[in-house]
Amino acid sequence: MLDAALADAGIGEARLTVLLVDQAASAALHLQHFADGEATDVMTFPDGSASGRRGAIHLGDLAVCVDVALREADARAVPLADELTLYIVHGLLHLLGYDDRTRAAQSRMWAAQRRLLAGVGIAIGRTPG
Repeated sequence: MLDAALADAGIGEARLTVLLVDQAASAALHLQHFADGEATDVMTFPDGSASGRRGAIHLGDLAVCVDVALREADARAVPLADELTLYIVHGLLHLLGYDDRTRAAQSRMWAAQRRLLAGVGIAIGRTPG
């Protein structure tokens, strides 16, 4: 699934760091980097530098909040792994240039998420927002 997103973006090899954080760490990172003290599902920190001898790029880092995922997965009665996978795909798409600031951009991003997640048997029942 992540390989499919990279292929769509024309990237052959890349590296990505995923940091799983709790609610307190998410809130602290969100405040420090985005001036918002609330915990959030996923934050992206783009990089784009060359990584390793084979020329792979380091796309960046994701901070994924497990506590938010637990709460949301429970509220929607979906597996925690599916919720976490959604956050990772969402963050990866941000690192690949997608955004969700406008309704049109959000629709494009969520269509990509749905397609990528469907490839591994995960259906997104909710709408963006």
